[in-house]
Amino acid sequence: MSRFVLGNLFLLLSMGAAAGGHMLVKKVMDEVKSTGVGMETIRQLLAPERLLRGGTGGALIVVAFLFWMAALTKLDLSYAYPVACSSVLLVVLFSALFLGEPVTARTWLAAALIVTGVVLLAPTK
Repeated sequence: MSRFVLGNLFLLLSMGAAAGGHMLVKKVMDEVKSTGVGMETIRQLLAPERLLRGGTGGALIVVAFLFWMAALTKLDLSYAYPVACSSVLLVVLFSALFLGEPVTARTWLAAALIVTGVVLLAPTK
């Protein structure tokens, strides 16, 4: 497998793990009704089911970072970073599917413009 293909595989895994991890953490935080950081908030966050999901989300974010480091060993940063920024598409899609957040046409248009920018940055070799 070429360095470019392997690097892009690591990059895709990094993007997916980061988006998934952030979704889990966001879901847990949405369940905790709080106006600030205090003992009640901490107690709610330490509930076993929230701790498991939040911990899994945090672990996915760490795994995403490790895949990102692996991607950088194979790809130029000038290519990898813009592609990684296109993970906004995964976040928009996941937040609509799993969190029930509203996604407007304007949001999709903005995401499409980001993808267009990424395509323009793709190597032409």
